[in-house]
Amino acid sequence: MIKRLTAHGPLIACALLAVAGGLLLDAYGLGTDELEQRGFAVHTVDYVLQDSDVLLNIKPYGTAFELALLAGERLLGLQSYRRHYLHDFPDSRRIHLMRHFLTHLLFLGGGWGCAWLTFRRYRNRGLALCALGLFLLHPRLYAHSFFNSKDLPFLCLLMIALCLMHRAFRKDTLAAFALCGAGVGLLINVRLMGAVFFGAVLVLRAGDAYYAADKPARRHILRTCGLFAAVSALTLYASWPYLWTDPVGRVATAIRFMLEPSAPASSDLFRGAMLSSEERPPEYIPTWLAITTPPFTLLLGILGGLAALRGAARVPGAALRNTSLRFDLLLLAGCLIPLLFSIRFKANLFDGWRHMYFLYAPLCLLAVAGLQALLAARPQGKPWAYGLTGSGLGATLVAMAGLHPHQYDYFNWLVDRATPERLGAQYELDYWGIASWEALDTLRARYPGSFYVNDSPYGAIGKNRQLLPAADKQRIALDNLRADFYIHYDRPRASAHAVYAPSFTRRVYGSTQFDVAALNLSLVDAAAAEPYRAHYRAATARPPVARARFDVYLDEQAVTYVQEPCRLEDTQPRFFLHVTPVDPRRLPAAERARGFANLDFAFYRRGVRLENACLATVPLPAYALKRIRTGQWLRGQNRALWQADIPLALSPDARQQYRAAYEALAADAPAVRSVFDVYVTAEAATYVKTPCQAADAEPTFILHVIPVRIENLPAGRRAHGFDNLDFQFDWQGAHFDGICLAQAALPAYAIRSLRVGQFHAGEPLWQEEIPAVRWTSGAGR
Repeated sequence: MIKRLTAHGPLIACALLAVAGGLLLDAYGLGTDELEQRGFAVHTVDYVLQDSDVLLNIKPYGTAFELALLAGERLLGLQSYRRHYLHDFPDSRRIHLMRHFLTHLLFLGGGWGCAWLTFRRYRNRGLALCALGLFLLHPRLYAHSFFNSKDLPFLCLLMIALCLMHRAFRKDTLAAFALCGAGVGLLINVRLMGAVFFGAVLVLRAGDAYYAADKPARRHILRTCGLFAAVSALTLYASWPYLWTDPVGRVATAIRFMLEPSAPASSDLFRGAMLSSEERPPEYIPTWLAITTPPFTLLLGILGGLAALRGAARVPGAALRNTSLRFDLLLLAGCLIPLLFSIRFKANLFDGWRHMYFLYAPLCLLAVAGLQALLAARPQGKPWAYGLTGSGLGATLVAMAGLHPHQYDYFNWLVDRATPERLGAQYELDYWGIASWEALDTLRARYPGSFYVNDSPYGAIGKNRQLLPAADKQRIALDNLRADFYIHYDRPRASAHAVYAPSFTRRVYGSTQFDVAALNLSLVDAAAAEPYRAHYRAATARPPVARARFDVYLDEQAVTYVQEPCRLEDTQPRFFLHVTPVDPRRLPAAERARGFANLDFAFYRRGVRLENACLATVPLPAYALKRIRTGQWLRGQNRALWQADIPLALSPDARQQYRAAYEALAADAPAVRSVFDVYVTAEAATYVKTPCQAADAEPTFILHVIPVRIENLPAGRRAHGFDNLDFQFDWQGAHFDGICLAQAALPAYAIRSLRVGQFHAGEPLWQEEIPAVRWTSGAGR
């Protein structure tokens, strides 16, 4: 009995995991690409049955697996199997759960194939069970096996194709190579990168022909090659109707699409910077692979690759003949060649390494080879090796359980996972918005009445709403204008709802994945609403500093906007809030040139609806301020709906700061003596006049920066030959003790000269050119 269980261990384990997967289906949300993927299959059916040409004008993706999922809808009697859109269809939940389950079954099939191939190679049932664990216990791949019908099928079909390749070379029969050809043809259908493995079979058969003993053996090899190629081509052609009328031309179109760099809109976060596909460094995919794969599997994979290279160096002839070593070298090439190909041609890759998930199939088999090398090197250490493997897989399983159901955001210890919000500031997290389902499901459970939620820019919330039961879908509607709850999901990362704590937040490794804010406080309990009411009472106890569509209240800590009665349409235009510090050095380097901090915001990020009032609050910086400008503007028309300028009286400390700055400058001779004296340092240009009247500072100040190298200028300024940093005194200056002093930060690049002065009505009132050699300091920039 025990021997029988051991023999069928991988199959039994897969069956148990299939049951577990069925129980976990409802935990995983929808990816933003799922409906598009399904749409390719629907358009393919329309192309075949209705002669529709939509298929020819969309992305040239293979649809073999999507057609299988669509057939599953038909077999289950879901009458929507021909509908392109499922947003309001009653069966949408059943459809997506069915799709998730079948995709997960394919993943389990890939794991079983890994175990089967391991047993066929090494005749070791314990090693086969380890292989199954190494394949299935990858946190990211396990989560993606539920909702990713785009990248996971290619990984799983590649593992199955590798099984068929090994079987074909072992049996060396026409039937075995025909079956292998069918598997490789489907592989190419799902992802054109499968052509690499088509070529690999032909290359390996060419090696077999070279070493063949006689002409009949070579003729047999040529027949198997021809049959393999023919069956592969026919399978690809039959399973991809897109090719039916122009196979060669449309394959070429699909290849060009695969090689085209992605649009800038697909930029994603990598090491703290948003990069388009053209900007991504060569280590982009290797880095993602290294930091999101369990370290134990990585180490075993590297060991397996080194063992294959060592064997090839010791017995070069075995690397070319039909041997186990040659298969290991094929696996190593299966990892490295696609990787080098994507780097060399800058393939259309984004969202981490999900387009290259198929690399895990050969990497996992190399990891098994590495474990086998350990067992072969020290046979007496088998218990130790199996114990270490069990510990590694156990640690991964514990990590998966702790992250459930967000294993798709798994990172290993090669990156900083402890510092709060660090990981989300460095790398993409939930780029598909899968966690939107958890947010909706939590709202559904907490609030039984009808309410509105927002949709996200990428549609993740609206798509995940399809997973709601029909009754809940009727009471939870999408409307950004009337949203009672705002699910804040952002690419590359979510950020916390400001001022007050959100209703609830999901964090992974301390980084915010999403947060949900209650915008309509009448739907939450009194305790949750009381901080907002207390702030409303405190803010409105004093008179407003400005009255417009929103009254503006000001205290030392925050700016508060109140509209009463509240009109929802007035909350939609974006608010602008620009604050000018007394000391411009307190600003971030990127904001010093313009002289103010930009605190613009959208109402849903900072506001709530409180009974009959709309209330939004923005914390002010801790440094001393001298001016605030605020209002609302329309993005499309680029105009202000209303605005208010709020000058602030200089505090004694601020006045002392300006006095000290003036006295420090006056100790040196100015670079220019004119209506205003101008002092220049490496960091700033300072304009000073004494005695001074307020009217002297009203004309616009000129500050043109001429660089040593024209390439340092922004692209839009290169034709002019200088950077225009003109400014208003109100924003970058102060009038105190009869003195006018204004300061503007200078760029960090090398400067040839400055043009300073003032102008009014388009005409210069005074103007001077300052070469760098006349600066009081910083002449060596």
